Amino acid sequence: MGTRRQAMAATVGTGGGLWTPARLIAALAARGDAPAVVTMREGAPTPWPAAELARQTERLAAGLMAAGIGRGEVVAIHAPNSPDWIVVRLALGAAGALPLAIDDLTETHLAEGIVAEARCRWLFTSAAHAANLSMPEGLRVVLVDRPDAPDGWHALRAEAPAPLPDLAAEEEALIVATSGTTGAPKLFALTHGMLTANLEGVLAQGLIGAGDRMMVPLPLHHVYPFLVGLMTPFAAGATIILPEAVTGPQIVQALKAGRATIMIGVPRLYVALLGGLQARVASRGRIPSMVFGGLLELATSLRKGGIDIGRRLFGSLHAQMAPDLRLMVSGGAKLDPDATWMLEALGWKVASGYGLAETASLFTGNTPDAQRIGSEGRPIAAGTSIRIADPDALGIGEILLRGPNVFAGYRNNPEANAAAFTEDGWFRTGDLGRLDADGFLYVTGRSKELIVLGGGKNVMPEEVEAAYGVNPVIKEVAVLEREGALVAIVLPDLVAVRATGSTRVEDVVRVALAEVAQTLPSYQRLAGYVLAREPVPRTRLGKIQRFHLPKLYEDLLAGRGPREAAPITEEEAALIATPGAAEVWAILEARYAGKPLSPSASPSLDLGIDSLEWVSLALEIENRIGLRLTEEEMAEMASVRALLERAAAAGGGTPPPRRSAEEIAAAVARATAPRSPALLPLRWAGWGLARGIGRVMFDLRATGAEAIPREGPFVIVANHVSDLDPGLIAAALPFAGARRLWWSGAVERLFGNPVSRGFSHTFQVFPVDERQPGQAVTMARAVLDRGQGLVWFPESWRSPDGRLQRFLPGIGFVLDGLPDVRVIPAHIAGAFEALPRDAHLPRRHPVRITFGEAVAVGTITPEEPDPRRRAEAVAETLQARVAALAPPG
Repeated sequence: MGTRRQAMAATVGTGGGLWTPARLIAALAARGDAPAVVTMREGAPTPWPAAELARQTERLAAGLMAAGIGRGEVVAIHAPNSPDWIVVRLALGAAGALPLAIDDLTETHLAEGIVAEARCRWLFTSAAHAANLSMPEGLRVVLVDRPDAPDGWHALRAEAPAPLPDLAAEEEALIVATSGTTGAPKLFALTHGMLTANLEGVLAQGLIGAGDRMMVPLPLHHVYPFLVGLMTPFAAGATIILPEAVTGPQIVQALKAGRATIMIGVPRLYVALLGGLQARVASRGRIPSMVFGGLLELATSLRKGGIDIGRRLFGSLHAQMAPDLRLMVSGGAKLDPDATWMLEALGWKVASGYGLAETASLFTGNTPDAQRIGSEGRPIAAGTSIRIADPDALGIGEILLRGPNVFAGYRNNPEANAAAFTEDGWFRTGDLGRLDADGFLYVTGRSKELIVLGGGKNVMPEEVEAAYGVNPVIKEVAVLEREGALVAIVLPDLVAVRATGSTRVEDVVRVALAEVAQTLPSYQRLAGYVLAREPVPRTRLGKIQRFHLPKLYEDLLAGRGPREAAPITEEEAALIATPGAAEVWAILEARYAGKPLSPSASPSLDLGIDSLEWVSLALEIENRIGLRLTEEEMAEMASVRALLERAAAAGGGTPPPRRSAEEIAAAVARATAPRSPALLPLRWAGWGLARGIGRVMFDLRATGAEAIPREGPFVIVANHVSDLDPGLIAAALPFAGARRLWWSGAVERLFGNPVSRGFSHTFQVFPVDERQPGQAVTMARAVLDRGQGLVWFPESWRSPDGRLQRFLPGIGFVLDGLPDVRVIPAHIAGAFEALPRDAHLPRRHPVRITFGEAVAVGTITPEEPDPRRRAEAVAETLQARVAALAPPG
């Protein structure tokens, strides 16, 4: 290691000397009262003058040396971002110590392990951490966030500065504990020469100057924000801005109030900001959304052609969000090219790059003057090189790095060092990529994360995650290998799920995944998935910690989940004790014993409440305490807390107005009333048109149609693969049978305007709102009560891939208590190929419909007292009968 470090030091050409902490302190002192750091408190900026920050740092450095902190001693810092953290960090470095900055959010036992492994004698931390950590004997604890306390850092300050040690390029500057995406953290050192090489490389790009104000919403313990977000602005004479919190509103507030000109971030932050912007535009209505989308598309096209009009085109956006912001710097992970283009089209410049903590966070970079979007840019520091090891036919291989910004090796870990370097001294990054003819680096994945499937296919999980993550109902997806197949942990976006009009989260997600799968090669399609209610574990810079995924997947698959019911806070306990809420809570405890019940629980994900279960629950609540819930209210409740608050608001008072039983009955009667004989010619014409199209375009053939009863109530139960299904079923029957058929239709699709409502009325379609399943069941039974025929698609959703989906229990509720009604299973083959759910125009393809034997409901209804289980059993039986009609293969 010593030879490598000396060789690196010999190649550092910094011009102005090393950027040691002492040099940074001197640069701060020379700025006088100009702000070095601006913090946000209650929306207002609070500046820290540069000279005062330098003076406090010098006094603390002198005090640390006087207290016996020697040159090269490892000292841990475990506290959140703050000006106090910055003073402590710079003072330790100036004194010659080796700061070991630990993520403020690191779990207690991991932080204790890092401190013990580094053999620290000193720990600078927050009061909260100090109260929870088990301290080894001899460890001195100093509080960062309570500087004036007896054990705060102010007590260590000397009265006056003292001479600081001269530090050499090859000397260690700090210790890093890797965040660990594929395994346990490792410790290693970065030298002053490494930091200087990268810092000089960044300054040479001319991206930042003395008048700039840089927003830093990232934790400073990580090398990337420490080098780019602290050392670089201090060296350039710029100001850094620390937001009050790292939530979207707080960041936007700090950007505007702090008049930031530059922001550093990670891809997830920028994607979240873009998502928030798009949601804000969408909330203003369809026309503003269309206008914004059109302007964005225009700006993107022009930007790709070298014309930048985004700042002028979206001037009002800049004025509202961040009037002075010109540059966004992204690191820590790959920024998706689409996100880059969108940011550029909106009028911001984007600088992104590639590096690892082992290369002092930087190695290559895209800058506004040398940018190739989609790549990670070219080397930043002088004297650095990239090599691709064992490239394949596309030029992709492992990325190897060499230069003055590459570390010497891991501490006390010879096994890891042997794997980290080639025999000729190149650092093996573990990342895969290629170089183009101009030296731009393209990173394609991480070799340690590469999934090799049972058939030998190689899959990069990030590519698959990006593909599935495009669907709005999928908030997060993490891909892993299980038993030679590709599976995933999926976190649904419950807001987007509700926007589909369905309350069945699992079905909505299943359809979304299947839709995306149709666009992917077969080896990238998921063989299984589990739903999560929490995000998967990530590092602070947003990378998935993949070594956690196998256990998490198995836990979710087994129904154990990532945690038990969330603890109940004092505020929630008070809510539960409120009249009305207390009674509802007792009902929930009795119904959902053994499930993770808490006010924060999701009714669908945690308790398994679907739309029909909501109806049952609402009836019990009304019968027990008199609280009446509308089906619209049930559909909007995203948490148990919302239900409790609704119950508490009602208390013992008067429930809100609700349609009476007579009004509901009247609405059902209107929707299912016999149609006027005057409409019969139109129905005949529609049937004739459907029959003609079916025969000419789809070579429609039907078998078993004679099973359709000529009189009495009956239900045709069929699979649902296409919008063509209703017309094809009608066309497969003689008009005498087709004229008796009634259909259910999604209210948002078939009743949204006068034309569609007129069509639905003519062809005997009654409205179905998935958020009101009780009313749909009532209407269907009203049709059967009049002796008519009903066509029912128990899957509800059109199949996203043509395969049979789970039959929902709604059909069981429709048929419950009607033993003499006959049911005819039917299977439709070929309609999916003719018009899948994502297509707009049909294509020629043979369609075959097979009708099965009619069966009386009473013969397939089990002796089961629980109506829910009875309905599910009937649905499962009918699903099996429909599946049995499918053609072989």
